[in-house]
Amino acid sequence: MKYKNILIEKYNDCVMHIILNRKNKYNALNSELTDELIDALKQCDQSELIKCIVISGSENFSAGADINELASNPEFIRSWEFIDTVKKPIIAAVSGIAFGGGNELLLMCDIILASKEAKFAQPEISLGLICGGGGTQRLPWKIGKGIAMEMCLTGNSITAEEAKDIGLINHTYDTGELIKNALQLADRISLNPIEAIISTKKLIKDSCDNLSVGLIAEKNEFMRLLKGANGIEGMNAFLERRKPQFKD
Repeated sequence: MKYKNILIEKYNDCVMHIILNRKNKYNALNSELTDELIDALKQCDQSELIKCIVISGSENFSAGADINELASNPEFIRSWEFIDTVKKPIIAAVSGIAFGGGNELLLMCDIILASKEAKFAQPEISLGLICGGGGTQRLPWKIGKGIAMEMCLTGNSITAEEAKDIGLINHTYDTGELIKNALQLADRISLNPIEAIISTKKLIKDSCDNLSVGLIAEKNEFMRLLKGANGIEGMNAFLERRKPQFKD
């Protein structure tokens, strides 16, 4: 299948590299990019050869959900949860920004590497919204309640060094070394038998995950706020490049 918003590069027979390539929009996640990413991940998961997947972005990882589409078609973000069902390990290689849904996509990956200049944030609250892709559920498990509260309640971004210190990411690299190291790590993983790789990922995830109820509640609350006065005002203000006028 030929894709419009992602690039596919085979590193070797066992490692596939998926690149988000909507760079004129900072790789903002719309329904078309989401569908293409899910299709590519399905192909990798069903392959008898592929053992590990690397996801990166052109210039930036992702600015999050596309606000233009979110304002008119918010239901597409529900399909993001497919990423959390992929059986094979996913390594995220982050350059530039990973904000909002971009950071939530990372939280569904298994190992996160980043360039030293990368930045991470959950800025939804500045639009009068909450995280809608698992941020209120997966982020506290990953980095702890207190720091997750600070990120989600302020919307402030953190640096790659700070992200490593709090356990959000595994390693940082110079920008020019990031992809090379991600692919080499994927290759190292792929030296092992596929049954052991899949079983290890499943068992580690099962030991940590009890999120289904919380994820449903988060999505429902996100949709409620999205359709409310402050959610509409926040998105309109973003699109019109002005400060929102929220009502308490």
